[in-house]
Amino acid sequence: MSLPATLYPPTPKDVPASVTQVSPNFKKEVKGVMGSIVLFFVIYLLMFLLSIMLLICCIYAGLAIIVNVRHLVAIFAGIGLIGLALMVFIFLIKFMFAVNKFDRSQSIEITETDQPELFNFIRRLAADTQAPFPKKIYLSPDVNACVFYDSGFWSMFLPIRKNLQIGLGLVNTVNLSEFKAVMAHEFGHFSQRSMKLGSFVYNVNKIIHNMLFNNTSYAVFLGKWARISDVFAFFAAMTARVARGIQWVLRMVYGLINVRYMSLSREMEFHADAVAASVSGSRSLVSALRRIEFAHGGFGIAVQKCNDLFTQNKITDNIYVNQLQVMNHLAAEHKLSFHKGLPVIPGDFTGLEGKTRVIYSDQWASHPSTADRAKRLMELNVEADESDEPAWSLFQNTTFLQQQLTEKLYEKAWKGRKGFQLVNAEEFEQKWKNDLQQKSLPAAYKGFYDDRQVNIPAEETEDSLFNLKPGKENLEQILTPENVVLPKQIEMAGRDIETLKSIAEKRVDVRSFDFDGQKYPAQEAGAMLEKVEAELKQYEQRLRSVDEELIGFFVNRVPVQYRDEIILKYKDYFKYKRKADAYLQHMNSLLGVLTPVFTSRVTSIDHIQQIIADLKQNYEPEWKQMMGEWLELGAFDEEPIAVEKIKQLIASDYQYFDGNLYIETELADVNEWCHRGWAFVHHWLFLKFKSLLEWQLELVEEKAVA
Repeated sequence: MSLPATLYPPTPKDVPASVTQVSPNFKKEVKGVMGSIVLFFVIYLLMFLLSIMLLICCIYAGLAIIVNVRHLVAIFAGIGLIGLALMVFIFLIKFMFAVNKFDRSQSIEITETDQPELFNFIRRLAADTQAPFPKKIYLSPDVNACVFYDSGFWSMFLPIRKNLQIGLGLVNTVNLSEFKAVMAHEFGHFSQRSMKLGSFVYNVNKIIHNMLFNNTSYAVFLGKWARISDVFAFFAAMTARVARGIQWVLRMVYGLINVRYMSLSREMEFHADAVAASVSGSRSLVSALRRIEFAHGGFGIAVQKCNDLFTQNKITDNIYVNQLQVMNHLAAEHKLSFHKGLPVIPGDFTGLEGKTRVIYSDQWASHPSTADRAKRLMELNVEADESDEPAWSLFQNTTFLQQQLTEKLYEKAWKGRKGFQLVNAEEFEQKWKNDLQQKSLPAAYKGFYDDRQVNIPAEETEDSLFNLKPGKENLEQILTPENVVLPKQIEMAGRDIETLKSIAEKRVDVRSFDFDGQKYPAQEAGAMLEKVEAELKQYEQRLRSVDEELIGFFVNRVPVQYRDEIILKYKDYFKYKRKADAYLQHMNSLLGVLTPVFTSRVTSIDHIQQIIADLKQNYEPEWKQMMGEWLELGAFDEEPIAVEKIKQLIASDYQYFDGNLYIETELADVNEWCHRGWAFVHHWLFLKFKSLLEWQLELVEEKAVA
C-alpha cells in the first residue's frame, strides 16, 4: 500500500551534503568520550583483578584459620574473612546480571495492520534519512518521541535494534510537517554511528550509578549478616568500608565520563536536527520545537487537573481534548495567534515561566536549548514546502487511541478503586473554568495579588498597620505599572540568584555566562549575585510598602461602621497565615527526615530504624495535631473523601518498616498527604484572603457611589 502524497510533506531538493556532515566538534567529543570509557575499563579491570586476588587470599587465610585454630570464634572469623572478600567481589560484578528495561507500562505497541498509513510514513521517512526501520513502534501518553532499547552489560558488545516511541501528546499538538521533522530527528539518532557509543556510555554510567546509589538490598544483606554475631558485624563493617572506597573511585570516573558524554549528546542533538532539516526543512523543526515546549506546559496542567478530579473519584475520558482546551486558554492568555486550530509560538515568546536574565551553556545538559537549536537550524537554511494538516491525519481510530492512552495514565492509580464518574470534555472545561474563576481576583487589583498573598507583619507590630494615615486617593495611584510588576520581579530575581549562586559556588562548571545580554567570565558571578540580591531586597521592601499602603488605603476608605470589622478580618487572616507557615515548615522538616528513604540513600538497617524512630517521636505527633486543627477549621471540607482520609491518618499507628522491608503503602500515604494536605491548607487560606479582597473592594466602591 502506497502512502497518499498529501500525507507525506515534500522533501527538500538539492540539499548540500554539508548539511548532514559530522562536525569537527562532534568528532572531537567522540574521541573525548572514548578516552573516558577506556579509562573506566582500565580502572574497573584493575579493581576486578584486585578483588580476585583479595578473594583468593581471604579464602586461603580463612580456611587456614578454621582448620588450624579450631575454635568457634576462629571459625566465625574465617567465615567472615571469606565473606568479606566474596561480598566485595559480588559488589563489583552484580551489575553484569542486571538488565535495564525501558518502562513500557504506559505504552501500547501498534502494528502495521492497526496503523498502515503511519507505518508507510515511517518506512518512507526511514528511507529518506537512511536509517533502519524500528524494531517495534509504541504509543505513549506524553508529549515526546524517543528511540529506546533494553540495555544491560552485554548490550555494549551485541547489536541491538532500536524501538520508536511516539507520544500522543506530541501528535495532538503539531501539524504534519512538524511531525515529520520530529520523527526525522529521532531517525537522525537511528542513523548515527554514535548511537553505539551512546549505548556504551549509558551502560557505563548505569554501572557506576548502581554501585553508587542502588545498594539498598546489598546494605540490607550486610545488615542481616552483621546481626548473626559480633565477629560477622566486624567483617560486614570492613566490607562496607571497602565498598565505599570503590564508590569513591567510581564517583570520580562517573563525573568525568558524564560531562564528556553530555557534551557529545548535545552535538548528537544538533546532528539529528540537521538530518531532520535535510528531509523536512529548517522551519518545520523550529516551529515543532517551540510548539512542543508550549504543549508540555499545557499537558502538565491538564494532567494536574485530572489528578484533582481523580481525588474526587472522577476521571476524564480523553485527556488530549483537555490538553487542547488548556493550550487554547494559555495561548489566549498570552495573546498568541492560532493557525488551523493550533497556537503559533513566535521566536520571542519567553515561555510560560517568563524570561531569565542569566543564561549559560550547561555542560551537564544533554540537550541544547531550543533557542540554540533554532539558531543552528535557521543557519542551515533548508527550504521545504510545508503541510499544515494535523498529524492525526496519519492515524486511524484516533478517538479510540486517545481514550486508550488516557486509560494508561490512570492504570496504576485506579487499581482497587471503584465507583468512578466519567467526566467528558464539556464537564472538564466547566471544571477548568470554575477553578480559574475561583482563583481569579477582582480586576481592580491588576494582577498584583496573582499567585501570592499579602506580606504579613510580625505579630507584635501588626497594630501599627491599622493606624497609618490616609495616603493615595484611589487604587490607581497605588497600583501603578511599576508596583504591579514587583511580584514578578521578585520571582525572577529569586531564580537568577539561584543560578548565579550555582555558578559562583562552582556547582555548575561554566567559563562564562550572559547577564542582561552581556557576557561575563564565571569569576564575575559573585559580583552579579550581590547586585541581584541588592535589587531583590529593594523589590521586597517596595512590595512590603505597597502591601502596607493598600491595607491602610482600605482601612481608611471603608465606611466608618466597618472599620473595626476590616481590622479584625486582617488580624484573623494574619493569624491563620502564621499558622499555615508553621504547618508548612513542620511538613518540610518531616519530609526532610524521610528524604534518605525516598532517595534510597540509607546505608544500613540501623540507619533506617533511627530515621523511623526520629519520625515517630519528633515529627509525626505534631504533624497529626496540626492536621487535626486544620480539619476542625474546615480546610478539607470541599472533599469529603479527604476529610475521611485525614481522620484515618490521625488515628493510624503506622510503623513504616517491619524490620526487613519498608511498608510502602504507609510511606506513600505520609508523602501524599503531606503534599495534598498543604494544598488544601493553602487553598483554604487563599479563599479567605480572596473573600477579604472582594469584601473590602465592594465596600469602598459602594461608598464612592454613595
